[in-house]
Amino acid sequence: MPDNWFFNHFRIGAEWGYSQCFYRGWSYNFISEEGSRFYEDTRGTHWKSNGIFLAQVGTNLSQDRFNLAVLSGYIGVGRNNQLIPFQLRFSYFPQTAVEDGGFAFVQGGPAIHIFPRNGNLAWLGSLGGGYRLTLTSDCNLDLIAGVKLLYDHPLIPNPEGPGYVPGRNIRSNSAIYCALDLTIAVNF
Repeated sequence: MPDNWFFNHFRIGAEWGYSQCFYRGWSYNFISEEGSRFYEDTRGTHWKSNGIFLAQVGTNLSQDRFNLAVLSGYIGVGRNNQLIPFQLRFSYFPQTAVEDGGFAFVQGGPAIHIFPRNGNLAWLGSLGGGYRLTLTSDCNLDLIAGVKLLYDHPLIPNPEGPGYVPGRNIRSNSAIYCALDLTIAVNF
């Protein structure tokens, strides 16, 4: 890596992998165009596979045992729910962040919908761990597993025709998704 101020203080990286959604709870209540009230409250398994791609910028803190990173990119959660997340990840390395070894992390933040587009922010949180392999003094490879929780307000399909229920008719709408993420990250 070039010897400059930025790379002496920060690390950059890319992370990609697989996300398996396994649970969804969704509750909504709306008034149709004809005045009928629709209500649904469903909870249970929801098997849907998706992809993850994230770019990150981070810095090692406190004797290289802690790392704080900002992540953004693309994630899919559930069916037809693609998002751009903006997350902070806090990682703890029992050895150090520059040696081979295990680590634990917690991350969270808002996400913007790509498809389907709606004006609501979703909120993500993840908890997990991994193993870091040091490839060179400036490069490492992380094998990561985590459980992700997404709190969202997805668009409601219109039961009376094509499209989605207009926002003015929605009285309540919230969904929770849980997924298992398996990713690989390269950091420089």
